[in-house]
Amino acid sequence: MAPATSHLKSGLEHLFYCYVGVPVTIIKKKPLPPGQTCVYVANHGSYIDILLLFKAIPGFLNMVGKSDLAEVPVWGPIFGSTYITVNRNSAVSRGRSMVEARRSLEAGRSVVIFPEGTISPKPGEEMVPFKEGAFQLAIAAGVPIVPISMPLNHKFMPSIKGSLRVRYSPLRLVMHEPISTTGLTLADATELKDRAYDIIASEFLPEAAGIPEPSTWHKPQPQPHNQEMALPNS
Repeated sequence: MAPATSHLKSGLEHLFYCYVGVPVTIIKKKPLPPGQTCVYVANHGSYIDILLLFKAIPGFLNMVGKSDLAEVPVWGPIFGSTYITVNRNSAVSRGRSMVEARRSLEAGRSVVIFPEGTISPKPGEEMVPFKEGAFQLAIAAGVPIVPISMPLNHKFMPSIKGSLRVRYSPLRLVMHEPISTTGLTLADATELKDRAYDIIASEFLPEAAGIPEPSTWHKPQPQPHNQEMALPNS
C-alpha cells in the first residue's frame, strides 16, 4: 500500500475508534480469496459510512466519493489527492472517475462505490435507484461485485442539512457473498445492478426506519451571581 494511502486509512480507522465508541457488528458471509480485487457497492445513509467501510474492509482499498469531500477541513484535501473524487453532475467527471477506478482494479486495488450517488433521503428504509457505472466497471474489469449493507449508520449520524446530529446507536455492516461477473457483458449490467440492490436492501430493519429526532436536552442556564440568599426565619 502506498504510504499516503496507508497513513490516511490508518488515520481514519483511528478516528473511528476514538470518536465513534459504539458497538459495531461486522458480518462477512464469504470473504474473497486473498489478493482478489473486486468492486464493493454499499448503500449510502450517513456521514459515518466511509469510516465504517475503512474499518471493515482490509487491504489496498480505493474509494470513489463526491468531490465535496475534498473540501472537508483537515483530511479533505488528503482524501481528494489520494482517492477518486467525482462531480455527479458532470458527465466528464463521472467518466474520468470510472477510468481511474478501472486503473485501480488493474493495479490490484479494490474499489468502493456508492451506486446511489448520494445519501438517501430515507436511509435504512429506501435507497435511491442505483446508477449502473459500478456494475459496468466490474463487468468490464472481470472482477466480482461485493454488496455491502449498512442499515444503522443513519441512526448514529444522520445526514441533516445545516446540522450535525449524533446519537448513541449500535452499528452493523454485512458484507454479502461476492457476485461473479464471469461471462457477463455490459448488457447484463442492469440485471446485476438490480440483484445487488435487492441483496443490500434485504438487511434493512423496519425498526431502524426514520431519522432520529433532535435532542430535547438544553444546557442549564447559569444563575446570576448577585442573587441574594434567603435566610431561614430566626
